Amino acid sequence: MNERKHGYIDVDSLQRELASQDDVVERIATFYNVQLSQLHQTQQETRMACGFDCGKTEATSDRAISVKTDGDVPLWRCFHLGCTVRGNILSLMHWTKHNRAPSGNRLQGAEFREIASDLAALVRGEDRPTAAGDEEAASKQDEQSVSEPPVNVALKDSENERARALVTLDEKFVRDVAEMNPKAAAYIRQRPYLTPEMMEQYRCGYLPSSGGSLLRGQFVYSWPDAEGNILTWFGRNLNYEEQHRKWKRSGDSKDEPHKFRFVKGFHRGLELYGETQFNAEASDSRLQENGIIVVEGPNDVMALNAIGVPAVAVCSNTITTEQADKLASIAERTGCGTVSVMFDLDREGINGSQQAILEIAKRCRTRFVWTTELAGGQFKGRQPESVTIEEWETAIHPALIAVL
Repeated sequence: MNERKHGYIDVDSLQRELASQDDVVERIATFYNVQLSQLHQTQQETRMACGFDCGKTEATSDRAISVKTDGDVPLWRCFHLGCTVRGNILSLMHWTKHNRAPSGNRLQGAEFREIASDLAALVRGEDRPTAAGDEEAASKQDEQSVSEPPVNVALKDSENERARALVTLDEKFVRDVAEMNPKAAAYIRQRPYLTPEMMEQYRCGYLPSSGGSLLRGQFVYSWPDAEGNILTWFGRNLNYEEQHRKWKRSGDSKDEPHKFRFVKGFHRGLELYGETQFNAEASDSRLQENGIIVVEGPNDVMALNAIGVPAVAVCSNTITTEQADKLASIAERTGCGTVSVMFDLDREGINGSQQAILEIAKRCRTRFVWTTELAGGQFKGRQPESVTIEEWETAIHPALIAVL
């Protein structure tokens, strides 16, 4: 066994050793005393239904999770609609043991050490740590989470001098299409609501490759808090569509490209995008008719704003408990009492909107803004950013106020 001094555990070697076994998935389940659903196995992979508590609102197929077992290190991912959960053998062990994602969606610190120790015991054929030991470890983690809850700090208040200097990053943005490179210019032209005035209002724009930031060469958005203080900047990958097409053609041989890039350490699940403008522009009459409209992304917020419809975004196709709490709080504070969900009408957005409705309904009144059946199906596959003022006034808004 390749273990070094000072408690070092060679997880790479251990994963390879475990991968040499034919029954990797069963061995992990037995180690944690977890009952598996039916397995569908070939020499290359094991398929099974997802039994994890990952926020899904419906049962998956019996082949939703794929565990590739033909490489040096087993890799797994879930193919359930709208799900992006994936990882290596350590990640699978954490999900199997705790039935939830690692903190921050990646194994590190105490969580990593815990699962690495489990992996070493599993490969050695030992029993897992005692229940009492597990409870003690969980108690320590709970104490840590209570004393140090995740929080986003405004850049101006950061202890990091370089972070404080980023408060005015938008001074480097280019908002004139004529001065952008072809990809950035095409991105703007395809989104006519992204006028220079709108970009200035939301403090977003194209950051040239000479912009001196990790986000250079991307279309960059600000994320202010409710008071307008910048919490972070995040970038939109202008090559995403091309990269995603290549990724699909590759047969999922590597990690799926990301559409947005967030700065490490920012907890987006704690915030709502667009709160500053929403608070300034959402009149009482609109709130009573529309409720608090919540969408997926920043472009949806700006496009709806351009046609006079205030909205906020979760910057995801699912909602967190913290975001649901915030939405319910705004609904109560403004007196409208209702949150209206308007996610994309593609498969991922529809699944996510169902999850959001169920989560928000625990706190306040909620409803769908649109569905694939609305107006004879004319909005099927659409995103909020594509809605025109005529479509809002003649189809969506009348249907929305009809359920008041």
